[in-house]
Amino acid sequence: MENGKVLSIVIPTLNRYEYLKRTLAYVIPQVQKNLDKVELVICCNASKDKTDEYVKSLLSQYPFIRYKYFDEYVEVGQSLIRSVGEAIGEYVVLWGDDDIPFPSFTDTMLEIIEKNPGVGIIHCNRLAGKDTKYGMRNLYVQEDKLSLDDEKVYPVDKFIERFTISLGFISSLIFRKDGWNKGIPYYNDQYFGYEHLSIIVNGNKDRLCYYYPHPLEYQRLPYERDFSVKWPLYKFVGVPNMMSDFDKNEVTHNALRKWHIDYNSSFLHFVWDMMYTSQARNFFKPLCKSLNKYQKSLMRKFLTYCIVYACPASLFRIIKNRIYK
Repeated sequence: MENGKVLSIVIPTLNRYEYLKRTLAYVIPQVQKNLDKVELVICCNASKDKTDEYVKSLLSQYPFIRYKYFDEYVEVGQSLIRSVGEAIGEYVVLWGDDDIPFPSFTDTMLEIIEKNPGVGIIHCNRLAGKDTKYGMRNLYVQEDKLSLDDEKVYPVDKFIERFTISLGFISSLIFRKDGWNKGIPYYNDQYFGYEHLSIIVNGNKDRLCYYYPHPLEYQRLPYERDFSVKWPLYKFVGVPNMMSDFDKNEVTHNALRKWHIDYNSSFLHFVWDMMYTSQARNFFKPLCKSLNKYQKSLMRKFLTYCIVYACPASLFRIIKNRIYK
């Protein structure tokens, strides 16, 4: 490679100074250890907190950090596109600014890439837990149905059908930069929150995908997230829209059906996820038809309207507090 970098760790960030500071404490030592092969790129999406000041203060001590401050705020899909555009590595990982890598993350990725040249996408397991700001609790293994011996290579269609929505977690996906560039025409703003996954998959659809079953990172599950207000739009519209298009374009054959089985079959989960609409009722009222596009039963379609128009936000908060605590 002309630039000599195998892996770009790209961290898009927006007003998450406190989290970013803790994340970088774990990322920087791994990059320092592999400066000949790894670069660290931080992209700030017009943050208004202390992020810009903090990152600039690091540059004299860690001159290998590449930092880009964008004056114009953009939505998450476009933010990821312009962030990846700053990367020069053969492979890229879009690292969440509040996620924590295991100490072995970078070394393991470099080893997998070296042993599996040409693989288009790498997906690793993770531990997820409720955020306590300074730590996490109630940790669990995300992909808990697979054996730790299940390290294997998949064709893209089986890969998508096997892991489905779990692949939306950006820190768990390492992908080829040339595949990303090839997949950019497949960006679709109707995939709400999963635009990046369409780019990655379509750009690497002719390559194999590698799954590493051992957890290599911690995923925080904060009580509040900027994007959580729109979660029903992501889950019930964005993901199935994308899975449907994967099937139509013959990237996959059963991705939409797999989404229905794994993520849309539980009635209780449907009700709970739809209750998120109570936080932004006026935003969701015109979207009820879209939310129901992939719901097959009349009862669910009716409940969508009932929840969007009548579910008290206070009830949602009470239940959420009890679940979280």
